[in-house]
Amino acid sequence: MKSAQKKLRARHRGKHEGRARYAESVLRDLRKFADDDLPNYTDCLTAAFANTEPVFVRERYGEFFWHCATSVPGWLGAVVLANAAAESDGSAKLLRLWQGTADTHVGRKVFAHAEDEAGHSRLFVELAGAAFPSIGSREIIRALASGLTKVDGRMLTKSSIPLDHVLVVDHLVQMNIGEIRTRAHMHLIGPAVLSAAPESKQAWVGRTLDRLGGDEVRHVGYTARLMEGWCRDGLKSRIRDLYSTRLREFNDITVSQTEAAVRTYGMGQYPDLLQI
Repeated sequence: MKSAQKKLRARHRGKHEGRARYAESVLRDLRKFADDDLPNYTDCLTAAFANTEPVFVRERYGEFFWHCATSVPGWLGAVVLANAAAESDGSAKLLRLWQGTADTHVGRKVFAHAEDEAGHSRLFVELAGAAFPSIGSREIIRALASGLTKVDGRMLTKSSIPLDHVLVVDHLVQMNIGEIRTRAHMHLIGPAVLSAAPESKQAWVGRTLDRLGGDEVRHVGYTARLMEGWCRDGLKSRIRDLYSTRLREFNDITVSQTEAAVRTYGMGQYPDLLQI
């Protein structure tokens, strides 16, 4: 058991090696996905990471996650369910963005992303039920899933007043950064949930985590490709500024979201996580 815990700790540490290396690991995945060096996107993202060290890529953040996951009863299952709610909320936001997006190509990508997020929200609920059987009965799990965002194109219409293109770009910059943060969180959540799952469920849990992780790369990838094209079309300066501004804001939000957990469970050991 101790040996397994040490391996799990090492996996957590290995995914959080500082901002420059984390940004480069994201870019390596994206270049494979896009079959493109993405030079403009690379410049925008690396400049943002140079200006801000997000708390979610710090080694101490991974250590705090490990501390909570292994010492706070029920905490990890609650985190998985919180991800279900977050994915559902993300799907709803993407649907609103799709309604205001005039560009057909971009709209198709955004709508497909909304469908994925809605599906992910239900997968996270199933994941919680499979990995943590004590979290609730099948009826409770189904009830939780029924309240999540549903995507039905037949019930949706486009807005009569489309969003300004610059606002669409800004929304997708934020979505891109949000997916990068989710990728970091999945590197933490995945090994911990797999380790906690009953042996009979581990194969399904592993496949589900792999699917979720792969989809995150795909979502970061399509938005990165859009950014690359818009940069080439003359919006690079604006997009570069947006990445620096929005990454700083995402960091502020993440610190704020982490604060209560650090104060409740940190035992005074993680004050640096509340430093912006």
